Amino acid sequence: MPDDKKQRHYEAARNAFALKMAALHDLSLELSIAEDVDDLCRRAVFLGQRVLGYDRIAIWFVDTADPAVLYGSFGTDEFGHIRDQRGIRYRRSEEALPPGFYDGKEPIYYMGVGPCFDENHAVLGNAERALALLWDGRKVTGEIWVDNLVTKRGIDGGSLELLVRYARIVGSLSTLKRVQAELMQLSSVDALTGVVNRRTVLVVLEKQFNLAQRKGYEIAVIFCDLDGLKAVNDAQGHAAGDEYIKIACSALLDSLRDSDTVGRLGGDEFLIVLPDCDNEGGALIDSRIEDAVAAANAGIRPFQVSISRGMATCADLKAACADLSSQALIDLADRRMYEMKRDRRPKP
Repeated sequence: MPDDKKQRHYEAARNAFALKMAALHDLSLELSIAEDVDDLCRRAVFLGQRVLGYDRIAIWFVDTADPAVLYGSFGTDEFGHIRDQRGIRYRRSEEALPPGFYDGKEPIYYMGVGPCFDENHAVLGNAERALALLWDGRKVTGEIWVDNLVTKRGIDGGSLELLVRYARIVGSLSTLKRVQAELMQLSSVDALTGVVNRRTVLVVLEKQFNLAQRKGYEIAVIFCDLDGLKAVNDAQGHAAGDEYIKIACSALLDSLRDSDTVGRLGGDEFLIVLPDCDNEGGALIDSRIEDAVAAANAGIRPFQVSISRGMATCADLKAACADLSSQALIDLADRRMYEMKRDRRPKP
């Protein structure tokens, strides 16, 4: 190739690389707004394919319990379409990567021409391929696989450098999204029972209540109080009291529909939100709770579980000409719960 053509070719390649480097910055911003890890990986495959220029991209995560096992997220098929690889697990042979590759010293492995696989690891054909590590700054969390199965193009050094940088972005953001999800989980879940906490169940109720008013369907709540919890704590200790709470909560969960939500208001009080549920449906669920409590008490333990309950619907509020609000619904269910608790007390 003449010198002037070589120079033009070099400058064109350098300019193309510079444009792709600039595009990585824009990609990192777009990836950062992903809702969760799944959304991040879906976006990373779609955008990475366009910007990096590889025919196919797939993102796999390392199983923390067994680094030889990878589990899928998203990738592209032999036609360039995004495919869902979640739920797929793959065990890599010990000879598949260079020794010490997972130490993080080598961020990329250019494998040259070799077999390219589908999501089930069946061979589709041969092409140049490479693998870059997802790294969160402390450890390897996964891999990005790329190949040029469709076009059979070669992979140059500039493309590999872009892939390393892209893998760093995806690795850091995937770890960040996981941490954010864990913090959200901790902030919305009651640690002892695993059901949502007071703040979250009240938010759920408010949303469902407003939706019911707009759509014109019914909604019910059941206010629950665990009878005699203080006596169990005083007589048998707080470990027994915690066990009481968990058994009672399991009875509530076993009685509900998939659309229902139970939350711990605090101490011995729980609130159940029943969307699209009238008095008849609420009474059926209340009956299931009674049966579940009876089943729980069939076991041998030093205490008996008892749950006082009060149910209320929007129809009840309207019949009483009461304020139509989510708080009024809770207050009515709370009063009815106390009526049940009063009726259960031994008569003098």
